[in-house]
Amino acid sequence: MARISRNEEKVLGEILNSSDPWRVAGHAKVDFPHFIRTLKSLVRKGLISITETDVLLTGSGMRLVGEADLLPAEEIPGRVEAARKQFAEVVRRRPRTTTLYDQGFMTLNSVFRRVSLMARMGDAGGKRVAVLGDDDLVSVALCLAAAPRHVTVLEIDERLVAFIGEVADELGLPLTALRWDLRDPLPARYKGRFDTFVTDPSETMPGLKMFLSRALYTLRAGEGAAGYFGLTTIEASYAKWSALQRWLLKTYPLAITHILPGYAYYDNWTGLTKQTKGYGLEPFKRTPRVTWFNSALVRLEALAGFAPKQTGRTRGSIFEDDESCGTTKEV
Repeated sequence: MARISRNEEKVLGEILNSSDPWRVAGHAKVDFPHFIRTLKSLVRKGLISITETDVLLTGSGMRLVGEADLLPAEEIPGRVEAARKQFAEVVRRRPRTTTLYDQGFMTLNSVFRRVSLMARMGDAGGKRVAVLGDDDLVSVALCLAAAPRHVTVLEIDERLVAFIGEVADELGLPLTALRWDLRDPLPARYKGRFDTFVTDPSETMPGLKMFLSRALYTLRAGEGAAGYFGLTTIEASYAKWSALQRWLLKTYPLAITHILPGYAYYDNWTGLTKQTKGYGLEPFKRTPRVTWFNSALVRLEALAGFAPKQTGRTRGSIFEDDESCGTTKEV
């Protein structure tokens, strides 16, 4: 397969959706001067042709996008819908949540909203994806709906590691799961190995930094790799958001491309009211009648000069701070 840059891949992905050059320019997420240079490069490589009105994939271009598993936008809803029923059967069998690891299940609709966005952004099809913590089984949904090259899950819960392995074998998915405590540095073999990461961090500052530094360690060097993570306003104030953003942008050459509020909702988990009754208000001693816990989805993209960095062992509590919704004493 011909070697192409991330910008070339973005442009080819949009040409799959439309032959109108203005529409491609509007959706490729490449600044216009670089977009023009990218078109000229693709012409030189024999991957596209340009007429007075259209930009078209050549035979070589069609073969390349097929080999790269780039997905036309119009195919994504159908692939997602076909995967939903199979995924629903899988999640019925997964292990129950445990507060030991701060687990809570994303709703099925929320899982596929995330997968659909990753596919539309070109961060799933043909990509190596790292999932750090996966009680939501995003790894399985990705494999069923979005044609990744391979997905690797790093998960502390032995039950989930075993379950994901069983599902991968049963369904023939390009998916492996490894038990790993993310408080420990990742093995060197995972450094820079992946195109995309997905994680839903614990929302203390130590937890956020731990999950995201481990996740960023997995991304390949250079520009174009991407990361996705959830962040709430329920357990993270905007002051914490600001501190996290400043740390990320000071430590790594990254762009924050998306912050999508309310993008994921979570099923009410066992033991929720044990966590909230300490606040002393009657409604929060009772099981919620609605699905209420939600998070924004944040997308990062690596810029030129990005390089994965190893960080040391994380010590101390990563699950609770003075913004956590659970408390054991009245406040």
